[in-house]
Amino acid sequence: MQASHKPPVAAHFADFRLDLRSGELQAEGGKPLRLPDQPFRILRTLIERSGEVVTREELRKCLWPNDTIVEFEHSISAAMNRLRQALDDSAESPRFIETLARRGYRFIVPVQLEEAPVPIPAPAPAVAIVSSEDLVGRTASHYRVLELLGGGGMGVVYKAQDTRLNRAVALKFLPEEMAHDQAALERFRREAQAASALNHPNICTIYDVGEIPLHAGGGNEAQRFIAMEFLDGQTLERRISGRPLPLNETLELAIEIADALSAAHAEGIIHRDIKPANVFVTKRGSAKILDFGLAKLAPSDYHSNPSVIPALSAAAGITLMGRAMGTPTYMSPEQIRGEELDARADLFSFGVVLYQMATGVLPFRGDTTEVVTEAILRLALEAPSQLNPNIPPKLEEAILKALEKDRKFRYQSAAEIRTDLQRLKRGLGSEHAVPAASAARRVEAQVKGPRPTRARWLLLGSVAAVLAVAILKFVSVGPLPLPSRPALDSFPARASDAMPPRASNPAAPTKVAFTNSPRHSAKLPSKVLVDLSGFYNVRGIYTEGTVFDPDTSLDRVGAAFPAELLGATRVWDGVTFSLGPPNAPDAVTSQTILLPKGKFDYLKMLAVAVEGNQTSQVFTVAYSDGASSSFSQSLSDWYTPETFGGESPAAFAPYRLGSDGGRDNRPFYLYGYSFPLDATKVVRTIILPRNENVLVFAIALVRSPEREPTQAR
Repeated sequence: MQASHKPPVAAHFADFRLDLRSGELQAEGGKPLRLPDQPFRILRTLIERSGEVVTREELRKCLWPNDTIVEFEHSISAAMNRLRQALDDSAESPRFIETLARRGYRFIVPVQLEEAPVPIPAPAPAVAIVSSEDLVGRTASHYRVLELLGGGGMGVVYKAQDTRLNRAVALKFLPEEMAHDQAALERFRREAQAASALNHPNICTIYDVGEIPLHAGGGNEAQRFIAMEFLDGQTLERRISGRPLPLNETLELAIEIADALSAAHAEGIIHRDIKPANVFVTKRGSAKILDFGLAKLAPSDYHSNPSVIPALSAAAGITLMGRAMGTPTYMSPEQIRGEELDARADLFSFGVVLYQMATGVLPFRGDTTEVVTEAILRLALEAPSQLNPNIPPKLEEAILKALEKDRKFRYQSAAEIRTDLQRLKRGLGSEHAVPAASAARRVEAQVKGPRPTRARWLLLGSVAAVLAVAILKFVSVGPLPLPSRPALDSFPARASDAMPPRASNPAAPTKVAFTNSPRHSAKLPSKVLVDLSGFYNVRGIYTEGTVFDPDTSLDRVGAAFPAELLGATRVWDGVTFSLGPPNAPDAVTSQTILLPKGKFDYLKMLAVAVEGNQTSQVFTVAYSDGASSSFSQSLSDWYTPETFGGESPAAFAPYRLGSDGGRDNRPFYLYGYSFPLDATKVVRTIILPRNENVLVFAIALVRSPEREPTQAR
């Protein structure tokens, strides 16, 4: 292709001329044909990179810059077929566009760029197809189209005037290249049906459906549109723009979105494409969910149930990535895998949105779709507090729960997460209300002024008498001990853990240590176990003879600890760890774990690594002030019981179990690891390595005995 320093206006190849401004393709001596938008964009991209391979991923980004995927393999193929028809080309014997299996396409003929218009013979009248620009100023039904607002893979949106009711509306047109696409027409119909079935203040209202002739001169073909509520404001995506939102705004918008999802799920509707681009924030600060084009409706005999929605099969339209419906960075793991979906898929997507609102960035990031989906399926999530230390712990807990990879550990309904967010907002409101009330009382006292003189002297006299009695008491008896008060920066794993041991002689006097601190605290537990039951995602302990799925085993081939040898608990380095019940999820991998709040000296854990890369795995502990400590640790498996430093065998089994329940006569070790913590800081989370072959069975936080607080006087 010839280089040019001026913007080209046309491209010449073989006997064709492509107008790069209007999208008109004209063969020599033939009629100019205006290409539909998607075939035109594909051809322009191929011409700009003539001779090079253009991948399907690059074409996807060209056609859907907002990342919404609507069976893009089918859509690209349909657009490519229309382009080949216009060029009289074929995939089997290509003249212009070569197909490279599993890679992409290549334009194989020389291209000459035209820098200025050149005289050409007067063409015959073009086949005029209504384009995006042609719709402005036209009338569709009783709507007069005013201006283009935007568009994407699912449609083009215009602002219009309802001439009957004299109000502004938004018209969403199906893209012209999809006018004959039955799947696209079905999705368009589904959007209108799904959204019109909902009446909720936080869901965009559908007014009407209609069509406009596809050809300017009339005809039977028509372009469909949906008339909907016109909203003044901006999308949540633009509102975030890479920065965390204020906490109060985050909570208010999130509560409204959750309430809208709860209403949709109650009607048996799963949105399947919740993301900031599909949430509109009005100028009044209200959230509105848009674009139900990928929504799935439950069967007609479905009866509303706010907590349970019938699962929707993959055969109904959800397939593996490459032909998946949705946006990769917001898809749930089950949506990526093409499994049956229920309302919890929307809750995962909402969790991604909530993470983005709180931190300003996406939780799962990558340069390609494959990298993103791998992160969603297998990699540990970076704690939101690592990116924004001001996030309240309860909000972080809600975000992490919504983003559980296993949906049975996720929020089970939108109403549940809405309630948690409302409770958090109420709690934050009450915290601000207390100092405000105190200030109000001080102002009120200043305004009222002093009491009358007689009452004032009586009050002062009473206070003086009380003080005199107290002074005499202090001189004769001495100061009284203060009542015991628990520390606020920690909590025990069980109520009994916080109780000091009983004295062997109840009559013996209690020794009290004097300190300079005006306050004191009760003795805190020296060991606090971390509850992993909400994070378990791998089965690792079985009773002998139990047959299990090898895909859920430790190495995904068929390996497990025998329960009768490992036991339900294991003592290591002075800590009694709970390993969880057999024949159930026992081990955690690639997760961010919330830790009990408190200051500790060590984090101890029982873990094992199987297969894959086992050296230099990084564990990160985050503190409440935003700081963190990272530990690089190599982990062993059962083949090498004494390979790496920093570990010691915590349990030994002379054999392991296979997926058939039988014995595999090789030794099996569980190892213990200990990491030093910053004892001056309050711990918040631990991020496990992003390696699904590293499995953690138990975690405990330990406080050194010499650092345990003593009672103060």
